[in-house]
Amino acid sequence: MNSHTLILLITLVYLGLMLGIGLWANTRMKSSKEFLVAGQSLGFFVMAIASFSSIQSGWGMVGVTGTTASWGLGALMFAIAGPLAFALTWFMLGGKLRAIARRHQAFSIPDLIRVRYQNRSVTLWMSIALVVGTVGYMTAQVVAAGFITALLLGIDFATALVIGAVIVGLYTVAGGMLAAVWTDLVQGLLMIAMSVGVFFLTLGIGGGWTATLETLNSAAPEVLQLDGVRSGAWIVANTMMIILGMIGQPQLIHKFLMLRSTRELRWGALIASVGYGATTLFSLGLGLAARAEIVQGNMTEPSNPDDIVNSFLSQYMHPVVTALALTALLAAIMSSASSFITIGASAMTRDLLGSFGITLNRELRWNRIASVVIVGLSVFVALFLDQIIYLLGAIGWSAFAAAILGPIVVGLYWRRGTGTGALTAIITSLLLNVGLTIVTKEGWWTPPTGFFSGHAVIAVGMVVYVAVSYLTQNRADQTRFDAIAEPEARQQPVQITPDTEARA
Repeated sequence: MNSHTLILLITLVYLGLMLGIGLWANTRMKSSKEFLVAGQSLGFFVMAIASFSSIQSGWGMVGVTGTTASWGLGALMFAIAGPLAFALTWFMLGGKLRAIARRHQAFSIPDLIRVRYQNRSVTLWMSIALVVGTVGYMTAQVVAAGFITALLLGIDFATALVIGAVIVGLYTVAGGMLAAVWTDLVQGLLMIAMSVGVFFLTLGIGGGWTATLETLNSAAPEVLQLDGVRSGAWIVANTMMIILGMIGQPQLIHKFLMLRSTRELRWGALIASVGYGATTLFSLGLGLAARAEIVQGNMTEPSNPDDIVNSFLSQYMHPVVTALALTALLAAIMSSASSFITIGASAMTRDLLGSFGITLNRELRWNRIASVVIVGLSVFVALFLDQIIYLLGAIGWSAFAAAILGPIVVGLYWRRGTGTGALTAIITSLLLNVGLTIVTKEGWWTPPTGFFSGHAVIAVGMVVYVAVSYLTQNRADQTRFDAIAEPEARQQPVQITPDTEARA
């Protein structure tokens, strides 16, 4: 069996396994609860691995590796901040979100908005923000999946993009969040194994880890300094924004709505943090090894840092190792995509339409139809609208964080948070995201060096939420806060309905 045949076999086995999990999950789909929150049946291990897997995407595995090769250890600080963000999210939100999900039958982020503020306008705009962010995020994942699939199968990019999107769409449509979680489990374990394996393999590329570090220290010492390429203030500011942004990512928050019991939270943070930390070994080993080979003249530096991974693997690794590594990268991409499809489908159907008082019959069927629409929109954008790809890709990450951090994260702890503050923060952050991306893309404004519009929008969204809430304090919002802040033992199950919202 030649190398190409073996690579093809490895890829087909992986893709077949993902489809098999989707078909298995489909046999357990009886209601929208199973589709949206996996029947709230997850144990801590599955939930923990699925949590880090859905966060660790093509950006984390491919993008951070490229920036590590370019910026050195300073870039890796962003990835190292990930485990801290997991721990903070677990302890800040885990118990609260699980209790709210159990009492109010909350299956989505807009459901949490309904419970906290009982305001249809806030629910509507949160749903819009989630749909926009989902399409943007999905577009980036679909493009990355197409690139990796093309390398693995030896086909053109457009065909590979469609194949990757169809496969992740099929198993998600068939099994919803249950399929997404269990495929995330397999994909997360695959990412960990690949990252650790590639890390140790790279140790021998330049004569060992010590020799690699000595080469870098003599030829490019700035790579081994945290503030060697970028300033310390820049590194700290961006690391903090990465932490805050990750806390506000819906695919992570959504996992807490699926837990079987709050007792499952005890070890989840540790497992998720260790799993995410293990995958950063891929960026550390390959990124620094690639930089050492480049400074010695043994490897040509790609014009695009994102090409570092493929260039290094194809030049220095056995084809089978390359195939396994690329398959694990495909797993990282698909694990994020499947969660976004389900979150976007829920926002498009039950949440967006529900904010207008429209209740769908056969909700499970409509969630599946919406999932197909999300995948179709992402493929269309990826194939035909290059400028929109840039626009949506730029606003995806920060659209989520800016819309969620204030109304959800702060709102669950701050009694004075109001529906007006939440509504203003969501609309402001969404419009500011789109506006800044357009003016910079069209060349109407040149941002200062080191300025990232997404980070600024997150900060503005937080400030707007706090300021407007402070100015619009009211007893009704505080009463709602007191109701959800009661100890879980004293709470009785409550269903928030459109009529309840209308009366509020």
